[in-house]
Amino acid sequence: MAASRASRIGAWTVFVFAWAAVLVVALALVAVGVSMADGAVAFSHCLTRIAPYALLWRIGIYVVIGTLYITRWRPRLRALQNRQTDGGEAAHQRLVRVERMFLVVIVAVEVANAPDLIDWMMAG
Repeated sequence: MAASRASRIGAWTVFVFAWAAVLVVALALVAVGVSMADGAVAFSHCLTRIAPYALLWRIGIYVVIGTLYITRWRPRLRALQNRQTDGGEAAHQRLVRVERMFLVVIVAVEVANAPDLIDWMMAG
């Protein structure tokens, strides 16, 4: 029991530090973008102008990662799960939940970016 709890604490620590690193990099990118665009308003206009290209970029990333996951990574995960003593049923259920949560995150990202895309369509 103690080993399980220690590994969870370690996993949460890694998770928190990973998110902190993502936030620091995102804030640094925004700071560079704002300084290059000569202000926050101009930076916002630049983001609105590139909205369709950013959407194409994200769709491309989703397709590449999704294809790699479906063709390479998921079969390997299932093979590892099948070697478990219970046939991997519990691990399979967790994997399905994680996949669904990932899809919810993708939808949330695209919904959050929808106003920029709508602004671009109205302006063009």
